[in-house]
Amino acid sequence: MPEETPTPFPLEPRLQNRNALIYAAQVSMTYLGAPALYIGFVQAGLCKHLDTSNTIANLPSTVFLSMVWVAVVVAWLFPQARMLKTVLTSSYKLMAAANAMVAIVLCANLSREFIVGALIVHAAVVGAANGVINVLGWEVLSRGVSLRARGKALALAFGWGPAFAVLGSLGAQLLLNGELFHWVPPTWLTVLYPYNYALLFALSTASMVLAAYLTRLYHIPLPEVEAERGDFFSDMKESLRSFLSHRILLIASVAYLLVYCGNMVQNNMSLFTQEAVGRMPEELAGYQLVLRFSFKMLCGFFLGWLLVRTNPKTPLLVTIGLQIAGVLWVLFVPGYWFLLAFGINGAGELFGVYYMNYPMQCSAKSQVRRNLAFMSVLSTLVGLSPVFYGWVSDTWNLRASFGAALALLLFTAVMVIVKLPANPQPPTGDGSEKAEPQSSLA
Repeated sequence: MPEETPTPFPLEPRLQNRNALIYAAQVSMTYLGAPALYIGFVQAGLCKHLDTSNTIANLPSTVFLSMVWVAVVVAWLFPQARMLKTVLTSSYKLMAAANAMVAIVLCANLSREFIVGALIVHAAVVGAANGVINVLGWEVLSRGVSLRARGKALALAFGWGPAFAVLGSLGAQLLLNGELFHWVPPTWLTVLYPYNYALLFALSTASMVLAAYLTRLYHIPLPEVEAERGDFFSDMKESLRSFLSHRILLIASVAYLLVYCGNMVQNNMSLFTQEAVGRMPEELAGYQLVLRFSFKMLCGFFLGWLLVRTNPKTPLLVTIGLQIAGVLWVLFVPGYWFLLAFGINGAGELFGVYYMNYPMQCSAKSQVRRNLAFMSVLSTLVGLSPVFYGWVSDTWNLRASFGAALALLLFTAVMVIVKLPANPQPPTGDGSEKAEPQSSLA
């Protein structure tokens, strides 16, 4: 590897803005397909329609979360910058194919076992592809957008992006419940089960196909000398040693893991709908998603402003505070007001952005991608939490699972307050802003 030297950012502002807009558009397409791609509410509702246990209803989420290790393997297999757009496009196409598969199985009106099996395969494929897209998305921003313009990309993606999720969620509500804000479509427009769920997955297929096409429009500077694939096990051993020796990075990563586990109680929040308001979860799943993403959209702009005005630690406390408030709301607010918990929890889901930003802030620039991939491996443990919450609710009741999540979130909040500095710094001696020598565009 040649020695890295400081250079101006290799793209002119016009191309940086283009990349920022494409990134935001791809995130928006993912949000538009959220009812099918955000493994949880819709899958849990469909499983409940099939009269499965709470444990089975939570199984797709567990499978989804258990596949994040794939991002590490893909990053090792294709380390070259010239492969970035190809791998990104393939990942979006895989998610489109998984959605199409579920739609076909539902249209064929196969048995409950086939449908549940299709949901599990879908969760595995989406979990693997989504992990790759997340890791490579950060690299696209790193290579194609300067630090100054990056804020614009994140503001657009996580501010306006959730508006597309609201649109998709309203469509999901209309499809799954047959009415929207008391408006009932004509009989000839009504889509019955299982074709309503099939159409939901088919529409998500279209959004992923568009996202795959958008990848071709990126302008990515290529380094003069590409990275070479090393020995997988040697690289992992070195990553583990370096990771464990960086105390702040390790604590921040554990905090991310615990907050993620606490967030996974949201599937049981959906199942709690029947106890809270006396209606099946699928009847209100669309409204729950609308609240989830409406609050996320508003909070997305606020948290971006808050990060600029304060420090990287503040959004960590705000997002975990929102998740704690969401669980408390479920436990103590009766009737239809209970549904606001999905909005509060949705805003708190932005922890995924800011709990990743904090470790990146305290990582040396040359180690950001490696640390991000290693965090992906750690987060596979999150896959155990949905099944754990399902087991707690089957053994005792849904309220007991909320109590378990609340205890975990409170513990994590105290850890963040006490153990993490407001402004983390990279290790001394390797924290300077450096860039690779560039040769061409992809």
